[in-house]
Amino acid sequence: MASDDRLYNLAISFLPGIGDVNARKLISRFGNVKKLFNSPLGDIKKTPGIGNIAALKLYNGFSVALQLAQEELEYIYSNDVEFVACLEDEYPKRLLECDDSPVVLYYKGKPDFNASRIISIVGTRNATKYGTDFCNQIVGQIAEKYPETIIVSGLAYGIDVAAHKAAMDHGLKTWAVFGHNLKTVYPAVHKRVANKIIDQGGAVISDYPHNSITDPGNFVRRNRIVAGIADVLIIVESGLKGGSIVTANIANHYNRDVFALPGSINSTYSAGPNKLIKTNRANLLETLEDIEYIMNWSSENKMTKINILELIANLTENETKIVDVLKKYEFLDIDNISRQSGLETDLLSLSLLELEFKNIVRALPGKIFSLKTK
Repeated sequence: MASDDRLYNLAISFLPGIGDVNARKLISRFGNVKKLFNSPLGDIKKTPGIGNIAALKLYNGFSVALQLAQEELEYIYSNDVEFVACLEDEYPKRLLECDDSPVVLYYKGKPDFNASRIISIVGTRNATKYGTDFCNQIVGQIAEKYPETIIVSGLAYGIDVAAHKAAMDHGLKTWAVFGHNLKTVYPAVHKRVANKIIDQGGAVISDYPHNSITDPGNFVRRNRIVAGIADVLIIVESGLKGGSIVTANIANHYNRDVFALPGSINSTYSAGPNKLIKTNRANLLETLEDIEYIMNWSSENKMTKINILELIANLTENETKIVDVLKKYEFLDIDNISRQSGLETDLLSLSLLELEFKNIVRALPGKIFSLKTK
């Protein structure tokens, strides 16, 4: 059975009228989910971004959310499914940097969510030979030089499934992110591929509980996971519009490095990547060397990673207070840093800026901050 804390960590995803952004605001304010569920209505109303009506809806929904979480746990235990919540150590650290990342991920398999290198590859469902050949070529180059790399995609027709197959053919682990729950595989013809992904040490991932209804909008929302869980996003063939372009825009919002395969100006399925490159939303990609250059991977072995313990030795008293708070909470918005550290907002902002200059603190979307190194 799951611990009491894990039940509550799962239950927050079943609260009515709350999205991932507000769920994380509530977690930041109360420190843990169990404390939230046992807090009076007045305290919930004080959460920034949560109005009186939403707070009342949440408060009245606590018992139902716990019941739904218990039912979900029963399904999980009976169907070889696992889950990880954003407050748990195993949760993908890269996703914690994203303001709208899911508070809960469900998965089958044994993924190391914090692997040293993760690359997402997406593209058109109407892939050409040019696109699939390049997909196999770039994955082969990655496998030869960085065999620990994880390849992520969405198991859709075309480039997505080509990326998964290329990864497995070259001995890499791969993860498929679903836009629906884990009860089914869509498209159904890729069920055999999904099973092979798990059998070869990869995983299938979703942020939808088992009784959720599949909606076309889910496939757009899942793109935030594909973009946020990786270090690098590669676009291989796309029209001017579509899921791949949406994913590229999300990755840019998350400050991820985006790469795109250029193609003929006469090709419909090179129009999207060409425009991403033309508008500086993606780096031109021809070989692995392009990724190594931008990501500084080729010189990584020669570099010594700075340890935060060496950097904090010369901090001011106020900066030390901030670092101590972020060590405890991992990620926190500026209002809660102020409350936890006791620093006024103006002074806090100046100190956070200094910590950014010192390469200790990272500013995330939504005025959320985290330690840059650990």
